[in-house]
Amino acid sequence: MSSKPGKTAPRLLQDLVTYDPRYEERAGRNLLTTAPPHLDPSAEPSRQVPIRNCRHIFMAKDEQSVRPKAGEDPSHDTVYKIAAVCSKCRWHLDLLVDFRDYNSENKPCRTNTDYPVHHFIYQEDNYPQRDPFGNQNVPRSYRFLCSAPSCPVELKIRLLPPRFSEQDITILTNKMHLRRRLETARQLGGDRADAHMARPVDALDFLNTYLTDALNPQKGKSRIPLLNRKFLKTFGKDCDKILRSLGFTNAQETEEDGTQVEVWYLPKPPPPSHPLSYDTERTVIEDARHELNILILGFPESERSGVRHPMIPPQPSAHDIERALGCLDYDRKSRPAARHLSYEEDHPYYAGLGALGDFSDPLLLFAFARQMQVDLKNSPYYFECLQEIAKGRKSSLLEENVAILASQGQCNRKELAAAYRFIGMEMEHAQHLSDDFIISQFRARLQDIGPSQAEESRVQLRIIGQARQSEQIKREASDAIETYDQALSWLDLEAAHSDEFVAIMFTIKVNEKASSKAIATRAVQIIAEYRNSQRLRDFLENGIMQGNAEMDVAEAYALFDINNRAEALDLEVLQAHKDAYIQGNPASKTKYEQAYALIYTDQKECHKVQNQSGYVPRKQYPLDSWPVGCQNIGNTCYLNSVLQFLFTIKPLRDMVLNCNEHLEEISPEALATKRVGRMPVTPEKAEKAQQFVQELKKLFQHMINAPTTTVRPETKLAALALAKTDALVEVADQPAPDPSLGQIEGKPIMGPMPKPDGLTGSTQADSVMDDDNDSTAAEMDIEEDYTKDLNTTTDGRPDAVSMPQPPSRPPPVPPRPQATAEANSTLKKTIEGLAEQQDAAEILNNIFDLLSCAIEGNGTLRDGEQDDLIKQLFFSDVTTVRITPDGKTSSNSALQDNYMISPGHRNRPLYAALDDEFSLTELESDKAAKASKFELIDHASPIQIINVRRLVYEGGRTIKDESHLGLDSTLYLDRYFRGTRSHPEEELQALREKQWNLQQRLKTLECDKKRLTETAHKISLSEAVEETSHLLENHARADEANLIDLDEDTVPVYPGLVTQLRDRAGELQNKSRSIVEELKSIDEEINSIFMDCKDQPYRLHSIFMHRGTAAGGHYWIFIHDFQKGIWRKYNDEYVDEVESISDIFEQEARNPATSTGIVYVQANRADELTEAVRRDPQRVDIVMKDAEEQYEDIQIINGVEQSP
Repeated sequence: MSSKPGKTAPRLLQDLVTYDPRYEERAGRNLLTTAPPHLDPSAEPSRQVPIRNCRHIFMAKDEQSVRPKAGEDPSHDTVYKIAAVCSKCRWHLDLLVDFRDYNSENKPCRTNTDYPVHHFIYQEDNYPQRDPFGNQNVPRSYRFLCSAPSCPVELKIRLLPPRFSEQDITILTNKMHLRRRLETARQLGGDRADAHMARPVDALDFLNTYLTDALNPQKGKSRIPLLNRKFLKTFGKDCDKILRSLGFTNAQETEEDGTQVEVWYLPKPPPPSHPLSYDTERTVIEDARHELNILILGFPESERSGVRHPMIPPQPSAHDIERALGCLDYDRKSRPAARHLSYEEDHPYYAGLGALGDFSDPLLLFAFARQMQVDLKNSPYYFECLQEIAKGRKSSLLEENVAILASQGQCNRKELAAAYRFIGMEMEHAQHLSDDFIISQFRARLQDIGPSQAEESRVQLRIIGQARQSEQIKREASDAIETYDQALSWLDLEAAHSDEFVAIMFTIKVNEKASSKAIATRAVQIIAEYRNSQRLRDFLENGIMQGNAEMDVAEAYALFDINNRAEALDLEVLQAHKDAYIQGNPASKTKYEQAYALIYTDQKECHKVQNQSGYVPRKQYPLDSWPVGCQNIGNTCYLNSVLQFLFTIKPLRDMVLNCNEHLEEISPEALATKRVGRMPVTPEKAEKAQQFVQELKKLFQHMINAPTTTVRPETKLAALALAKTDALVEVADQPAPDPSLGQIEGKPIMGPMPKPDGLTGSTQADSVMDDDNDSTAAEMDIEEDYTKDLNTTTDGRPDAVSMPQPPSRPPPVPPRPQATAEANSTLKKTIEGLAEQQDAAEILNNIFDLLSCAIEGNGTLRDGEQDDLIKQLFFSDVTTVRITPDGKTSSNSALQDNYMISPGHRNRPLYAALDDEFSLTELESDKAAKASKFELIDHASPIQIINVRRLVYEGGRTIKDESHLGLDSTLYLDRYFRGTRSHPEEELQALREKQWNLQQRLKTLECDKKRLTETAHKISLSEAVEETSHLLENHARADEANLIDLDEDTVPVYPGLVTQLRDRAGELQNKSRSIVEELKSIDEEINSIFMDCKDQPYRLHSIFMHRGTAAGGHYWIFIHDFQKGIWRKYNDEYVDEVESISDIFEQEARNPATSTGIVYVQANRADELTEAVRRDPQRVDIVMKDAEEQYEDIQIINGVEQSP
């Protein structure tokens, strides 16, 4: 029914009583509609309900209610409505419980049945609940459905703000306002004015009387003269807005003597209607009267003496609400003493189950079962809740059910986390990991462990499969293949893959792990039977695919326009090519898949036998004068490009390498005024940022000193750079799997692989209740302190007692172990869940923030922003000038670290795209006369970053704009400056205005071009006219060939029409070409306007590139070495010299790579600011020697000293 947690009716009512819409924004969540956050047992307990929230005391509004009757069960057409108002905050409640049944949903939940209370799930609506201007005093409406399969109940909760605001109450009752009114009354009324000031309670009392008369109209009581003594001194003129909001109206009347007097008329509400009808003006008046009654009763009795109507205290509506929700007499456990439920909170584990602390054990089991039914993905947490409550209550019933559930494979969060760690992953990543990824990690681990650990691995995988409710993972854990889908999954295939690809994957699987041949054979057998493929049967029997293949390897290369088969291909780029071709031609998916499989196999074979096959290895470069590449550790081609770019920025690199001299002190005093990105920097954020800088320092040192051509960025560095929240950053703190047992004096200890934390020995689960045997069950329910795991430290790791101790003496030094496939696979894919195809721009912005948060500032900029090296290198001061329709101007300045441009679906120079961002543009508005704006650079940073917006949303989907941006080696930014040395502000502004006029012409032409090139049939207008001429010509030929004369022609014949259409098609085509030429000409003319503006030259430093589609692809970066005058292509682990400059500045013919980020450096500082190569490779010599003689008599077994 739902994938969201729910709440039992008593829990929902408890949350309703403590939910305060006024403070929802500050609370961070909606207490009524959202599930409570999962408890972290290691964290300090925190209050779930903010102390400032109103604990509502709802009072009945009988005239608006349809109340349930005691002892009467609802029928199939019953609808209850409880209307109430809070006697403290005066918010109004409409609670509607609808029992009307729908088909099979005709059995409401009732006590003493299988569903003793309702279990409600919030149903999200599409309309917003919040005011766009941040006003919290707006109506809120929420809808819930009972999750019981046969229960028809729908619950609607509506909360409305008071009819009288706090400002209204002040105006009506404040003595200063009342005194002013008395003075005004004396001026207007003279001797007729009352001599005494109105009391604070009088305005409320009189208004209550007026509204009572309005609800019960009587002749002669419908008008109030303004000069009425009591009215004038009590309300005066400053209460007009309040009166009108309640439906009062005023007008001028002519007296018998001809004088004009102002008169107020009472509201005229409609007659009473059924409570289930829509709200009317009568509802507003009734609500106002209830509020006035509450306000009057709030005065001391001595101050409200003499009020016109006796104040009858309102009646609480709590029982009516409980009876309507069916939870008036739910099954409770006995409690030693009463408590104030609205202020004392249950333990979070009760809230997690959608229950209350006074639930009986059977009712708790019901709440647990409902949560498990509707929200299986969080079942480990619900099981943990039940476990810990069972411990705290010492309930045999609960403990028995916990044991049964555990025997059925149910686990808690701690056990699930241990299962993920056992196969080399972290549970925090689980929501980002696919079932296929988890299975691949499991299979990688199986390759390097023994039979006993293999069985344990399957046990842990089964736990994961049970928690995720994944049949695919559970099948993998049982090592059984029975169906066609299972066979495809095991071979990593899709149904569209050809038989040839099945054979290829069979061979790859068996080569990777010979022991898997039996199950691989079983998989191919199932596929062969399902497809009735004799070729696959022959392959299993003879090892050869019989019959003619659909294509050979040469045809496969030709299909992808690859001319040189001897050249090594980047397989990620090849896959991006394949995906792009398939997206463009989905009907040929099978053919492209087959071609990709053949090329993939051919490339692998070339690498294995390259010396015999004549394969030409890639060019080698000297280690000491060539940059290193960065290995891809899982969707990190973006990150690698950014890291290579940052390394070449000399001042930044030097600062990182010497970061200890620049790091900010992490103290409240040092961070008190530190602001980055207009946000204060917390100690936690600063600490994470400094962790990132230290990791970046290690990488930069490795890039300088590595004796290899590639380096591997650490997982922690990647996680810190990619993560957008601190929660994700914590992932990086976990160490990578280590094939050894650790190290002593830098030497590895070898031996059996231990189980991960949580699986070694027996440890007691964290308890939320005090397990003291002297305590009573009642005392151990809510108020007890949390106890810590006896065998864990405060950070959750096993303590010294539970962890195996390392040997006190070193064993004989064994050969250094080789990296296992498991470790390699884990390191490569640990952060794939974080990467999620972020682009270089996002990563750069995140890194800039991290660097600024980590280092000391050099001062303070506008808005309190920290000034530092990052601001000085990358941030420009840009002013936006806004021009209103009447010609008035205003400006606003801001710091920017990049400019975002759009290609505009046509090939054009970079200047043209930049002009679109800086030039005069109209602002969107509904008004006929629109404001406009343009931008100016007041101060330009020495390094300019230009990001290209490639993804656009068109036709209901996201596509990639592959238009080419023409780049110049030198970019002159003068035209975007406020003024330069050669051209003061007035001259540059005149040139800009000339440019804007041409750009307006450009927009007109683009509209004409769109009209000529885009039609509903996805072809140009000229093509549509041409096709029409062909259609008419074919009809004419068919008529001429017809041997039977028809009484009527199906298509009228117009002599010369075909010729006229063809001529018109030619004219349209020529016009379209001329528009394209004129667009190009205007672009060139715009560029010529600023030909002599060359005071601000910037040289092209680097270009971030992407090849692929909107769905994905591959990134790399071109970087210019100003010292050596060459360009290099940094493509993950490969760094090659660009031999043809056209690879950078010209567009490829098919499936072109496109620029996504462009970096220019101030021309006169290019050598100062950039340095592409800094290398000092350090040779690492490993000396193997025997253990010292003092250990010769020690008996060592598997690296552990044998006990005597």
